[in-house]
Amino acid sequence: MEGKGDNEEGAAYEEFEPYCKWQRKEDHDILEIHLPEFKKEQLRVQITNHGFLKISGERPLDLSRKTKFHKEFSIFSSNYDTAAFHAKFIQGWLRITMPKRKIPEKLSAETPKIDDPIPKTETTIDQTKAPPSPGDGVGGVSTESEFQDRKSRTLRQRLAKVAVTLAATAAMMAVLVAYVAYMYKSTVAEVDD
Repeated sequence: MEGKGDNEEGAAYEEFEPYCKWQRKEDHDILEIHLPEFKKEQLRVQITNHGFLKISGERPLDLSRKTKFHKEFSIFSSNYDTAAFHAKFIQGWLRITMPKRKIPEKLSAETPKIDDPIPKTETTIDQTKAPPSPGDGVGGVSTESEFQDRKSRTLRQRLAKVAVTLAATAAMMAVLVAYVAYMYKSTVAEVDD
């Protein structure tokens, strides 16, 4: 257990980190999260308008204690068809299937891949659709280097946005300083006359 906290009713929370595994296929990815003793109603899966897949859950341990978790994954909107995501909870495993976008061959050969703008709506994944059955031969667990590549690309994109914001702020400050200096000089010139 990683940490404890209290809610308004006095129940203690015990946070935990669930076991997760990725399965990568050419046309879709699957995220499986092991959540023994949870019920479907105790789980929440959503895609935010900032391009994150958020998974959380909470269940009672006894009358005064609850256990909870929160997982967040950056999803690349250009890679996935977020409208087609679906989740299924079976026998303690939450399975989220994430179909990849189909890029026309002519377009994909001519155009370099660029991330699309982040969707502006928040979507809750429909947990009633059934994912492919466990025996469908899905394999190909991702490597640590693939994860690090995605993580570093996301970090570079965020740092680029911060750099642009800082440059714009610096330019605005320079204009403001020049304006204040101009106003000061014109005020001093009027007093001297």
